[in-house]
Amino acid sequence: MDSSAEIFDADVAALADVAREFGHHSGRRHYAGVAPDHAARAITVYRVPDPSFDSEISTLLEGGVAVHLADAPHSRDELLVARETVWAYADRLAITAISVPVDGRRLVVTADRPEHEVQAELDLLVPGLATAAPDRSVTH
Repeated sequence: MDSSAEIFDADVAALADVAREFGHHSGRRHYAGVAPDHAARAITVYRVPDPSFDSEISTLLEGGVAVHLADAPHSRDELLVARETVWAYADRLAITAISVPVDGRRLVVTADRPEHEVQAELDLLVPGLATAAPDRSVTH
């Protein structure tokens, strides 16, 4: 097998899907995202720490794949609300993309305006929830 070929483990993918489904529904108040690691036969579930969520997700994901729980500062739901707030200003900020990270950190807002200007606006709109990034696809 070519060493550059990506390893795919169906069990890892299936467990990541279960975590994602739970997180998008019953666990939405705490779930931030899931990152599968096919080579290590593991998944990492990012969540805002909560003993009930941790217990439920750990029980739900029992099996032959290692499950790691990692702290996240924000839930996916919180970041999705922030994303919608920021998108409302897309024209004014010249936003070209907004990404929601699986680790629950800040949104990454790509815009065709100077980073410091966009960041200042983001700090007013959604304090602590978004980071401005330059739009590298646009040439000036």
